[in-house]
Amino acid sequence: MTPNPNATYSGENGRENFQEDLIWRHFVEKGVLIEPRVRPIIARSWQRSTKIDPFRNQRSVLPKHQLDLRRTRNQDLIAIAWPVMQEISSLDGKIFVLLCDNEGYVIEKVSNVDCPIPLGAKCREEDIGTNAIGTALIERGPVEIKGYEHYVSRLHGYHCAAVPIRDVSGSIIGVIDVTNPHGDLPAGIMQLLKFAVQLIEHQLCSRQKYHCSEEMIKNLKKLIDLIDNCVVIIDSEGKIAYVNKKFCDILEIENKEKIIGLHYLDFLKFKDKAVFLQNCSPGSLVKLEKDRESLICKVIDVKQIPSCKETDTLLFLEFPKKITSTSADGSDYRFHDIIGRARSWSEIIWRAKKAAQVSSNVLIEGESGTGKELIAQAIHYESGRKGPFVPINCGAIPKELIESELFGYEDGAFTGAKRGGKMGKFEVADGGTLFLDEIGEMPLEMQVHLLRVLQEKKIIRIGGSKPRPVDVRIIAATNRDLREEIKAGRFREDLYFRLNVININLPPLRERKKDIPLLVEHFLERYCRQFHKNITAVDKEVMDILCCYEWPGNVRELSNVIENAVVFTEGNIILPEVIPSFIKEYTPVRYSRGGSLREHEERLIFETLKRYNGNISKTAKALGITRNTVYRKINKQRLN
Repeated sequence: MTPNPNATYSGENGRENFQEDLIWRHFVEKGVLIEPRVRPIIARSWQRSTKIDPFRNQRSVLPKHQLDLRRTRNQDLIAIAWPVMQEISSLDGKIFVLLCDNEGYVIEKVSNVDCPIPLGAKCREEDIGTNAIGTALIERGPVEIKGYEHYVSRLHGYHCAAVPIRDVSGSIIGVIDVTNPHGDLPAGIMQLLKFAVQLIEHQLCSRQKYHCSEEMIKNLKKLIDLIDNCVVIIDSEGKIAYVNKKFCDILEIENKEKIIGLHYLDFLKFKDKAVFLQNCSPGSLVKLEKDRESLICKVIDVKQIPSCKETDTLLFLEFPKKITSTSADGSDYRFHDIIGRARSWSEIIWRAKKAAQVSSNVLIEGESGTGKELIAQAIHYESGRKGPFVPINCGAIPKELIESELFGYEDGAFTGAKRGGKMGKFEVADGGTLFLDEIGEMPLEMQVHLLRVLQEKKIIRIGGSKPRPVDVRIIAATNRDLREEIKAGRFREDLYFRLNVININLPPLRERKKDIPLLVEHFLERYCRQFHKNITAVDKEVMDILCCYEWPGNVRELSNVIENAVVFTEGNIILPEVIPSFIKEYTPVRYSRGGSLREHEERLIFETLKRYNGNISKTAKALGITRNTVYRKINKQRLN
């Protein structure tokens, strides 16, 4: 029996190597297994390898184009395994790490030494006999092979360990191997390899699920583009993942990519995702906004679908109603959103909640900025009316357009009319609430038409003859004293009595100064969140200044001041330096409790104009009204 020409024998290890070599040679030359010395897994592999020349020196390697194809097919596996292979290789400068595909071809390697095994090398048992990679593929489990256990003699200097890698279905997709061509492997290498494979499999699983979900979503998008209803997909982070063609057509969105990735709150007006998901049940109404236009849509269905991340929400919507205005800040307010603990304010909330329990008309009086629309919205949402809350500012619409805004028009009613006609606010608010803000600014001739609708509960569109029944609850608001307007002949008394069934008179902020700290805290939190700032406190001197100021613009003016302070505060405390000088230097004006709303309004506008040196734009912004309204009030009140 000839010794192995590739082996060397010296010392104690040499004698052991010689004995091992004899065991191997006994089998390859005589086919006899010395079983106590040959592990069962090696014995099985040797028996499978008997057709191979154990002394062959040639190694089969794939042509480059075939190797490239295999690497492309396994690009995810390579990308995920590469950093893991680098970490393993860094443990010992004598080893190299191989990655093979499910047929035993080397598709990647990492080595700190000159690696004798090239990319594309065939490591199958049928090519090179017993070896860690090929045997692991056949045995379908971890394999460690040392020295003489390799069937081909030229590998007898190698010490190798290999572990198969599986996909989500349990199928083997590859093998990772660690080899020392000149000695023993580091202690514990097999445990490390098993852990590395678990890590690779976990990342592969995530990526495969991602690709699977990606494919499903891709097919789903094709399907929902064919649906006649509007469809929106919202991901687990609350971002718009997809909208279908119908949605884009309704909102006149030319490029859907412009809104994909935006948060759903840019379109669906709910305060947070929990409230959004809670309210978006089939049959509920959702408000979507486009520029200055608002749309009321109905939720047809809500589905939860698995996604690449967690779970996406699939909304099916239809658009039965269209609104051309919305609340000042696009929010929907409930009673729990309204800030205030002053006794006078608590009485207001009590009256408003009582009003919400009935369908009677409500007239809300109060200075500009006191929160009339907030109260109106809270009444509507507490009332349980199923239709929308539809606001309209009677003072902001030109006299010649207000009739068409309220009652709508038929197709061809006048030059420039939209084809098919248009619903007015009464029709849009059917089943809900129509909020008539600045009702005192409505032209007298329009008041007659409004009175008739309130009496008959029917409207006739401009250019039409067919009465259309409407179920609308009216909440009106004014910052004027309507009794004085009646005396002056500018407001109809019969309309006043129709509107003033339930009267709610909001106190100005100067009469509930105990609420100022609460409101400051509320606005501070809102604007810090909006501007991503971390302001934790308001300086005591600042709070004293704010509590002493008379606030002619009421809560709206306070909101503007806090917003300004948040913008210009650099640290985490609001200091006096960021408070406008006119507030710090303000000399309190004594307001007569017996004075009329008109007198208060005159003083308010005069003081604000004076503060801004007659600048109409700044005055309008501070008071929360339009420039046209300021001009009109100046003319009516003959302010100089």
